[in-house]
This record gives sequence, structure tokens and C-alpha cells, in this order.
Amino acid sequence: MEKLMLSEIIENINAACDIKADIEITGVSTDTRTINKGDLFIALSGERFDAHDYINVAEENGAAAVVCSRDVEAGVPVLYVDNTLSALHRLAAYYKSKLDIKVVAVTGSNGKTTTRDMTAAVLSSKYKVYSTAKNFNNEIGLPKSVLELDSSYDVAVLEMGMNHLGEISRLTNIAKPDIALITNVGKAHIGNLGSQENILKAKLEIIEGLNKDGLLILNGDDALLKTADTGEFKKAFIGIGYEEHKSLYAKDIEPKDGKTYFTAVYEGKEYRGFIPVLGNYNVLNAMEAMRAGARLGVSIDEAFKALEGYKSVGMRQEAETVKGVKIIKDYYNSSPDSARVALETLETHAGGGRKFAFLGQMLELGEFSAREHFNLGKMCVNNKLDFVFFIGDDFEEFRKAMPEKSSVFDKNDREKLENAIKEFVEAGNIKAGDAVLVKGSRGMKMEQFYEYLKSIL
Repeated sequence: MEKLMLSEIIENINAACDIKADIEITGVSTDTRTINKGDLFIALSGERFDAHDYINVAEENGAAAVVCSRDVEAGVPVLYVDNTLSALHRLAAYYKSKLDIKVVAVTGSNGKTTTRDMTAAVLSSKYKVYSTAKNFNNEIGLPKSVLELDSSYDVAVLEMGMNHLGEISRLTNIAKPDIALITNVGKAHIGNLGSQENILKAKLEIIEGLNKDGLLILNGDDALLKTADTGEFKKAFIGIGYEEHKSLYAKDIEPKDGKTYFTAVYEGKEYRGFIPVLGNYNVLNAMEAMRAGARLGVSIDEAFKALEGYKSVGMRQEAETVKGVKIIKDYYNSSPDSARVALETLETHAGGGRKFAFLGQMLELGEFSAREHFNLGKMCVNNKLDFVFFIGDDFEEFRKAMPEKSSVFDKNDREKLENAIKEFVEAGNIKAGDAVLVKGSRGMKMEQFYEYLKSIL
């Protein structure tokens, strides 16, 4: 972050504060554990925490001033606001307006982080790029990411997540992107939003902050995005296979040795290359990254070269071979759409061997949960899995769809599941050359089953 004067912060977050002398602020923090000397500490509060209780700790750790929404005692300037989270948003938006940096914003139901990282890799071939750290894609993480920028960066690639209407609207009006990417409109968070149409509405909020001469890049293979009303913004569709509305498309896709080779067709020219991950959905992610790169002057050839070094993020389709068995760790999160593509890609990972899966509950589906877990069982049948273990609240619905070649458990029966896995492995059912998918929502802690499977193979 570049220095700000306390007086300009007070003015731009609409704070009440009487200061005797202006001071420089060198950073912004919401966590007393990571605060640095000279930081402005913003006391956020939520259902389970209230940082106002730690104002003295912030001061002891070097805070030069604090932002609060209730009376506190402090030996440093206190900036009083109605809502500290709103103050964080206003400060980030003001700070972004001072910087001459191109912004690429990425959202979608699935593939956000992969597309973000691929886009950062492509653009890094030509520019100094800042990319959202970890999963800082929400109403706290994104403004904090913006406040980490400085004039040394040419481009920022920012991920925007949501689980309710209005969230992306607030994020995009902070970041003011020059390019906006939407990967797809799936069923993640449908329990909160009620329908895919509302999910589409939430994703399209990203255009509210898009610069008027900006570019909206959409997955043209997504039925809802293909026909979405996006107003007067310039659009560029990507996809697999030629369609007249697509500005960039992939053809001749060939998975081989853990890589996916394909031909990208752009402005009438063909380019052949590969990405070091499997799955047609990753081809779509790469195409969005390539189209963003093309907008900023990175050629398709340069983009392919940059993507050769791409590495998938941990717990997302991360393959590891243990005693000849390929285990796919894909348990960062799970939704009906991400489960579908994971099961479809399992065939490629198996390479002719048998296919197994250890699946956990998909969360945040609300009233749609039972139906979607029945559909998950159907997907396992349709993809001809040799055997599936499932754990979660909707185990009965899963079993109805896949009554054979499956073993299901209530979410509280983790020990029983481990015993069943041990018995299954010791019987010699999983052998070298087979592939095993481990997938479930983050709250299901599927990494524990991965570690257990690995220990008994």
C-alpha cells in the first residue's frame, strides 16, 4: 500500500475525528495478529467476534489510528463511523481510484480461482501482476487485496465470490474492473439464492462496476450466460467448438499424459498448445484467461507458453499417485456442477483403469439438497463408477439413485466409513492403475479420508 494521510482517510470514509496533527498511514489491518507499525486498524464485528474488544492490543502492536463504530478508549486517533465494514469498502474504493492499474475481475459458480490464476499467469508474461491471495474474494478479503496494491503493479486480477444477492455489486464498485470474466452459472449457493436465475442475476452484478469501455468475457457454452441481458457492454464469448457468437474457441481437444492439448481459434488463426491439467472445464478456464490476455496485448501463442507452467491450486483436481493408484484430491469445495465435471474427468485420470470415488455432502443447497444428492448418485451411475463411498445427511437419497456398487453413511458415522474403506482396500479392490476421486464440500473434511486412504494402500 502507498501512504495515505489520515485527514484524507477521514474525509473519504465519512468519519468523525478531531486530530491535532495529520499523520501518515502506511497500511490497513483488520487483524491485530498481523498489524504493522503505522497501520490503520479497522475494528470489524460479526456474529462471533468484535474487534472493538482488541483496540488496546492493536495500539500496543503499532496501530497509528483506529476505525470504530462505538466508543472506545485509545491513545491514538479514533475515527468514528456508522459501520466499520462499509468504511473498509469506502476506503478501498477511494484508494483504488488513486491508482493507474488495470483490473481484471473474475466470478462464476465454479472455476473462479483456477481462472484467476490462469489469467494472472497469462498476463504475467507481459506485466507485473497482482493476484488475489488465497480465497480473499469476499467483502472483507477483496477490499484488503485492493489496499495491498501500489503503483508498481500494472494489472490486478481479483476474484469475486458471493452467496447472496448484492455482494458482487459491492465488490465490483470497489474494484471498478476494466475486464470482467464470468466462468459459468451453476447451482452453488442455490440454497441461499433460490434459483439459477437468481444466481445469474448475482453474477451479472459484476457489470455494475465495469468501466463503460470495458470488456465482459463470458462462457458461451453456458446456456444462461449465452442468452443473458448484459446491456450495452461489449461482450466476448469463449467456448469449445465453433459458434458464430464466439470470439475465441477451442477444438481438437486431446488429453494425454496429464496434459490437455487443444487448438485455439482466434481472429481466424489457429494456435496449438496445451495446459498441464485435465478436463474440458479447464480448457474453458484457460480460454477466458487467453481472451483477457488478448484484450491487453498478450498473443495466444504467448498465453499458451505462459500456461505451460500453470499449477493447479491445492485440493482442486490435484492428482497424486500412491502405490500405482491415482488419487484426485478435489475437496476444496463441492457443488452439483463441480461434482459433475470431476466425475466426468475421472475417466481421463483412470486411463482405462477402474474408477472409484469417496464423496461427501454438498453443502449450501437448502431445499434442493435431497434432489441434488439423488442426482449425484445418478451421475455416478452414468459415469460407470466401479464403487462409491458416500457420507452426509442425504445418504438415503444418494443410495436411492445408486443402490448397487455403493456404501453410504450418515455424516456422524465417520469411523464406520473408515472401517469400511479399510475392509474394501484390504480385500484388494483398489489396485495399481485405478483412479480414486475424493470430493466433498469443505465442511466435510474430506482431506481426512484422503490421508486415511493413503495410509492403508
